[in-house]
Amino acid sequence: LLCNTCSTSLLITNKLSFLSKGIMVFCCCEMLFCCCKDFVTKISCGIQLWLILHPNCLTRRILDVYYLFDLICYSTVGPKKFLEKRSRVIGPNFASLGRIIVGEYDEAAEIIQSPQKRSHFLGRAKLYPDRFTDKFLLFLSDEDAGGDDTHMTLHNHLWMSSVPQAVTRLSDPAFNEYVVNTVNITKRMNKNEKQITPVVEKMVVRYMYHAFFGAPPNDHLVSTVQHLFSSKGGASSYIGGAVKPLAAPFHCFQCKRNTAIATVLNFIMKSPTMENYTPSEENKNLSREKYALLLMEIIGIAAIVGSSNLCVSILTRIPDDYPIKLDSRKEVLLAVLEVARIFAPVNNINVVLHEEKKLMINKREYAFPPGTIIAANIGVANLDSKMFIHPETFNPHRSGLERATLSFNHVGFNPVGSGVRQCPGRNIAVKLAGNLLIESRKNQKLKQNETFVGDNPRSEYRKMDDS
Repeated sequence: LLCNTCSTSLLITNKLSFLSKGIMVFCCCEMLFCCCKDFVTKISCGIQLWLILHPNCLTRRILDVYYLFDLICYSTVGPKKFLEKRSRVIGPNFASLGRIIVGEYDEAAEIIQSPQKRSHFLGRAKLYPDRFTDKFLLFLSDEDAGGDDTHMTLHNHLWMSSVPQAVTRLSDPAFNEYVVNTVNITKRMNKNEKQITPVVEKMVVRYMYHAFFGAPPNDHLVSTVQHLFSSKGGASSYIGGAVKPLAAPFHCFQCKRNTAIATVLNFIMKSPTMENYTPSEENKNLSREKYALLLMEIIGIAAIVGSSNLCVSILTRIPDDYPIKLDSRKEVLLAVLEVARIFAPVNNINVVLHEEKKLMINKREYAFPPGTIIAANIGVANLDSKMFIHPETFNPHRSGLERATLSFNHVGFNPVGSGVRQCPGRNIAVKLAGNLLIESRKNQKLKQNETFVGDNPRSEYRKMDDS
């Protein structure tokens, strides 16, 4: 007999019949439990879909309850598990988190490429807009979608001013030391993601702040930035302190968050990057204080959070036995892009429909009116088997990887050009991840080439001959 849940073959004999029957009962119970969970998921997605298609005051309030429940589940089990379960049960497009999640590759790519009308959403969450700068880029709509030119102007300014300076600074030997030190610490952690994550987060903070602001941050500042932009920060973190409705009780109790923001802004204001800053049309005449706050938000959310996720995956997800030519920057780049495809550093690109859109959900077509919140989900779209053959398999040499990747909020990867909404820290993040991969593989190779000689505890390690 073959159990569909655990794929275990059970041979019932006279001697083992009692044990086999016991295992069968357990497996059947587990399978029934899994079916029940799938049924609950279907019901939840189905109800949310109906509520979204019938918008009014009552359905919006009910939808808020489902959003809150899904938000807690998403944060508890993690994005990959949460999203993959729903895409498995319903399909690549489904209703969840109080909105329509679009995981079909072609549809997600179209949303990312098209002019975007934005609202106060970030990733999985709705946010209180008054806890961000009024020019927060991820809240600004494109000009062709009902907004003005503010997003385009500020986006281009960051790419033309801050990014080139940051890339130039990467020649400093200190950046390689950040990577080497991180590998030396994490190599003893046996790919334990929980142990590796905080180490990587601190390294990424040092790397990004040194690159973008031209001065290495001290340990206190690194810990402060990590707390602000880490999911562990809770209500006193920058995002956690703005999540609807969970952050509502803390509106008047933001002392720790405000103190941390003031500490970081003080560093940014005194940094080499801000020395020659003057308000102009190119930066929408933002004051020094508002521009520093904008940099803190963008670098914290886009550069640090996304890069940390990518670097953790580099250290924990690449198969040890997969051959990568470390002296080939092309192969290293493809390996980084493939990791980012399978384990997307960011997921939901939330937009508000400014015109009707038709989508297939559970093999049925639905028309969604303007005003509907939809999210192009990079994580699900990157695993669409219609676009990527054997999508869960690590294969950097798969056809069309550079052309099709969505991982940096852009369709395809090209080291030249800023795109429309492409992450400003993309090139720096890719370079960091590539260097981390090279250093970790070199370290792994040295470890494999060392063998203990003899049974004598005083025997020494020796290098094995390459032949």
